[in-house]
Amino acid sequence: MSQPALAALVLAASGLTAAVAWRVGLEAGAVLFLLGLAYGFVFQRSRLCFASAFYGNRVLLRGILLSLAVASVGSAAVVALGWNRPPRLAFGLHTLVGSFVFGFAMPFAGGCMTGTLYRLGTGQPKSLAAFLGILAGNGLGAAYAWPLTEQLMSWGSRFSLVEAVGLWPATLVNLAALAALSWVLRPSGHHVEGEFRPSSLLQATWPAWLGGLVLAALFTVQFAYHSALGIQLPLARFSLWAAQAAGASTDRLSWTAFWGARLPALDPGFHLDAGLVLGSLTAALLAREFVGFGPWRAKDTFVGFLGGLVMGVAVWVAVGCNVSGFFSAVATLRVEGWLYALGLYLGASTGLRALSALVARGIL
Repeated sequence: MSQPALAALVLAASGLTAAVAWRVGLEAGAVLFLLGLAYGFVFQRSRLCFASAFYGNRVLLRGILLSLAVASVGSAAVVALGWNRPPRLAFGLHTLVGSFVFGFAMPFAGGCMTGTLYRLGTGQPKSLAAFLGILAGNGLGAAYAWPLTEQLMSWGSRFSLVEAVGLWPATLVNLAALAALSWVLRPSGHHVEGEFRPSSLLQATWPAWLGGLVLAALFTVQFAYHSALGIQLPLARFSLWAAQAAGASTDRLSWTAFWGARLPALDPGFHLDAGLVLGSLTAALLAREFVGFGPWRAKDTFVGFLGGLVMGVAVWVAVGCNVSGFFSAVATLRVEGWLYALGLYLGASTGLRALSALVARGIL
């Protein structure tokens, strides 16, 4: 069977899954599952990997900045209409340290959190190893890193730019910062992205600006309906649920008391994560880019798993990944997102140099 035919089967099964979830009363799960499908398709077609952007790909980075600008206006409108409000979490040293460690691990894992998930959908073996590491790291981070993070959060700041200056002035400040960065980080020379024809929307690689615009639209819809985009929380709940099923006791963890436990089938966020992988799988199959998880290389598998493991732990130090800690925070006008971005950039730069040195010496 051809890859496009398999894509049709995946879409049919996904539609049936969403319909069943809606029918049994899991409306939020059904909607977030469909949104996840769309996110996965967008990430795969536009190659919007935050890791690549922070390594120095200015075209991708400007696509993300454009997405943040549009999502900032969208989220501000959602708040102004009274449909939703962003969470308020303390930020400080733990945000900077955790985002640095997360960024440092990205080159070893082969991508950021969303980059790992969308590459998992394309059948990349290293991304599968990194994803398994992320699951394990989320469980370990929730169990062992969170108690320290919770203490550090008690010393952190809850400053809100929106409360300080007002919703729309804060939005203008955010837009000004994004515009300034986009100007400073404009690609050198006369870089032109590859030709894109709307007629090949399902198979051609999308320009970063188009991926950014669609990402912003999806984010705004999700924020208006349910919540800001996040990846790591349902993965941590899944890891702790799996540990509980294996006989470990997770009910008394301070993490569980703070964030709550949910069965994966009843967790709308888990439905979104699953949809994201399936959306990427669909996009890869339609473009005949699914590689079938081969070939396996032991060294890549080990490094990918280790990188994912560190990323999984780091998200419960920083209290966020590249999506919830950076993108969603900045898009909802939370200043901690900029602090996360600083740590992510410093960590990614350091991690990339470390990985390059290890490869040059023949260690990796």
